[in-house]
Amino acid sequence: MTATEQENQQQQTATIHQPEDSSSKNTSASIHSSSTDDTKSWDGHSTAEEASLETIATSPPQPSIKEEEEEQKSHSPPPATTTRRRGRGYTVTQKDIPKESINKTTTPLKEVDENDDNNSINNFNETNKQQDDQVDENDKKEDIDWEFWSKVISDFDSVRKSERPILSAHIQRGVPPSLRGMIWQLFAKSKNHLLEERYLQLINEESVYEKAIARDLPRTFPSHPYFQGKAGQEALFNVVKAYSIYDNDVGYCQGISFIAGPLLLNMPEEEAFCVLVQLMNQYSLRGHFTPQLDLLHQRLYQFDGVLQDHLPHVHRHFETQGIRSSMYASQWFMTLFAYKFPLDFVFRIYDILLAEGIEALYSFGLALIQKNQPTILSLEFDNLVNYLKSEMLEAYNSDAGELIRDAYIIKISPKRFNKLAKEYRVEAAKAHNEAEAIETLKKQNKALTETIRNLEGNLTDLSKDHAQTANELIESKMDIARINDENDALRQQSQDLKKALETLPQEIEARVKEEMEILVTKNAALVQRNSALEDQMAYMENMVADIKTKYSESEIDRESLRQRLLDLKRLVD
Repeated sequence: MTATEQENQQQQTATIHQPEDSSSKNTSASIHSSSTDDTKSWDGHSTAEEASLETIATSPPQPSIKEEEEEQKSHSPPPATTTRRRGRGYTVTQKDIPKESINKTTTPLKEVDENDDNNSINNFNETNKQQDDQVDENDKKEDIDWEFWSKVISDFDSVRKSERPILSAHIQRGVPPSLRGMIWQLFAKSKNHLLEERYLQLINEESVYEKAIARDLPRTFPSHPYFQGKAGQEALFNVVKAYSIYDNDVGYCQGISFIAGPLLLNMPEEEAFCVLVQLMNQYSLRGHFTPQLDLLHQRLYQFDGVLQDHLPHVHRHFETQGIRSSMYASQWFMTLFAYKFPLDFVFRIYDILLAEGIEALYSFGLALIQKNQPTILSLEFDNLVNYLKSEMLEAYNSDAGELIRDAYIIKISPKRFNKLAKEYRVEAAKAHNEAEAIETLKKQNKALTETIRNLEGNLTDLSKDHAQTANELIESKMDIARINDENDALRQQSQDLKKALETLPQEIEARVKEEMEILVTKNAALVQRNSALEDQMAYMENMVADIKTKYSESEIDRESLRQRLLDLKRLVD
């Protein structure tokens, strides 16, 4: 390396690590879509710059990770298969960089830690040499303006301010795969050594979500060899677990794994974690995973609104079939299209989203629906839901560039977004108030039900008392009848004795008279007892009448309460 190249390397390395000044912060919104702009910042430059960029061809689809690994194994021995290294600066992936461009672009951007041993450096250089033949072959297939991308990496803020339309056009054509990890970090402004060190601490801590994360790993990118292998699953587990500890309010959701996966395919774990944190906070993805999912519901509401604006026939068909955006679009917003889409499409979507902002998701969703509009309008509920979830991308025939172009054609006014957001907040507040009112009525209904249950219990007790009193009354009447029979018998006996006394001598008459007096006394006692029993019977009859009156009143109260309960039920329904 010449002295001039060494000097350029030092200058560019210093540019990458220098802190952002106030001017760069003030212009950071120029690459992200802002809700205060009158039109989208990323939807109108592709055609305007077409003439000035005729020499830049659209990048063809990149080979899969598995194919690249097999090709690398065929060109290099096993000990030197690493194509990227971790340093204290951004990560540069060596595959697909032209041999003559390596010294211009990647070498100045790669910082080697002073503590790295000579063996690792030699292995890294040896790997680069062994991949030269593969790099030259890939260059013939691609027409990438390496000089422009080198300029972007070395002085991103300047390019963003002075060459924004050109940058937007290049992003539409696709970020070079070998530079994608570094470019994404520049777009997201995620480079943070303190956060990287924090990540290294977090992966050694325990998370309450570890079992859930481990259970979902085999179901995350199930067809991708890297994430079905030990290394990929371990990296994904570390990043997702670290974030579950870093953000306790969000914790863990499987959608986070799908967001982190494409990042890990383009950068090391700690850098992927930093970009994930930026996506959650600066790009407002965090609201998709909070317990109430408030921001996700708002964005789905906004998506319904812009769908009605741009594709009214589809929107009307969805309403007719009972299709809501939450049935198909929630996975787009929660996984950034990574749940079902091929990774080459996902990478291109990440290019746009990180550069332009989260609003790009709406345009991609509308572009997909617009492309499939004839098929969508011909399907009914069950088939339509399955088609929206799984078969939308077939219309593009693996051409990610066409999807990007369709998305850039769609223009959505930020004012419309703001209006839809306000409408959602108003409707959400109204729904919340209605839910509170219903909850209050449910509590009142529960209290009234408890009151009715208590009254029914009291009625049951009164019924038991009534039955017991009725039985006692019957027994009293039977006792009175028996006493009357005895009294009649005694009267008959007294008459018989009187007749006998008339025929008896005087002595017997005296004795009989004495006995009669005794019997008269007894008879008086019995008459007195009979009178007392009659009084008691009259008291019992009065008591029975009172009980019947109370029972009648309780029946009337019970019927009134039952009517009120029916009225409350009708009100709740």
